Amino acid sequence: MKIGLVIGTRPEIMKNYSVVRALREAEMDFMVLHTNQHQDPLMRDDVFAKMGYAPDFIYPGDYSMGAAIDWVCKLIRQHQIDLVLVNGDTAASLIGAIAAIYSDVELGHIEAGLRSFDEQMYEERNRVMVDSAAHYLFTYTQHHANYLNKINDLRGQVFNVGNTTIDLIEDFSPELSRMNSGRYAYVTLHRKEFTDSRARMVKVFAALNTLAQEFDTMIFPMHPRTRTAIAQHRLDQELLSRVQVIDPVDPFTSLSYEKYADLIITDSGCIQEEAYIFGVPCVTVRENTERPETIAAGANVLTGFSIEKILQLCHSQRMSRQRQFPPVYGMRGAGRRIVMILQEIAMKRSRLIQPESIPSQCSVDFQVID
Repeated sequence: MKIGLVIGTRPEIMKNYSVVRALREAEMDFMVLHTNQHQDPLMRDDVFAKMGYAPDFIYPGDYSMGAAIDWVCKLIRQHQIDLVLVNGDTAASLIGAIAAIYSDVELGHIEAGLRSFDEQMYEERNRVMVDSAAHYLFTYTQHHANYLNKINDLRGQVFNVGNTTIDLIEDFSPELSRMNSGRYAYVTLHRKEFTDSRARMVKVFAALNTLAQEFDTMIFPMHPRTRTAIAQHRLDQELLSRVQVIDPVDPFTSLSYEKYADLIITDSGCIQEEAYIFGVPCVTVRENTERPETIAAGANVLTGFSIEKILQLCHSQRMSRQRQFPPVYGMRGAGRRIVMILQEIAMKRSRLIQPESIPSQCSVDFQVID
């Protein structure tokens, strides 16, 4: 069985690190197809180098979803790919899914089952479509697996394997060093529902500026979208006068800041997970989240865009800094567990047994607490 791993963004390169490593160790036949969505070397080439693998093919033209779908379909035919593997809720995951459908090959979806139930989010639409198309759905938590198993017409089989980010963090742990002395908050804010609203940006920045007085430092690596929105909305720089605004940082600098923070304030989905894995309390400046298990454990809270609520919940979350959160994302080895399932699928194929007969439970000693 030949596998085509379709990715297009920096987070996907990192999330698939342990999957690629496990595929190599298992000596499975695979290739990495990059849609060229993130073209900047800092967003692509440098991250691949750090992760120790590289794309076999990079889409050669100007990026567009339609052209990228045609390109992936062509490579599936040329290289006789049997199964397309995608990760998360990105445009690349949808590109890979559509290409698999129209090439009559199977589809595996890592990070399946996430739902914010916000149909305005592009990511939510991508999740729903990719989950619906997938033959094999690999979830990060039992909560996600339980949700998928309640969908009556779900076509694929569900496997709870844990979070591949744990493999990444543990393997690179020696490189995650303290970047800042003293007690600090780490901030990332970039989502469209935040940057599109001048009123929301003003409220959130005012809350951050007030809160910054309670820390030695508040570190805010500003995303280009956020910086552009500040200029477009003509916001006064004094709104963040007490906040240390810096240029965007590389992924491992960000992970280092997260690991040693007293508090993380974000609207990122991935950072909600990373905060949980590090045991750092998180405040999510959104009205919904696709990571409800972090809320249920008390590790994360939703504030919306109210100044009062942001301040109130930041204060209460700081008290959670020394708490132990249940291991909802499982133990290390998620990449290996995914590849073990793919190996089982390949073996059953070689014996002319239909893939549908594969048991829907991963046959490894692994359990997570929901």
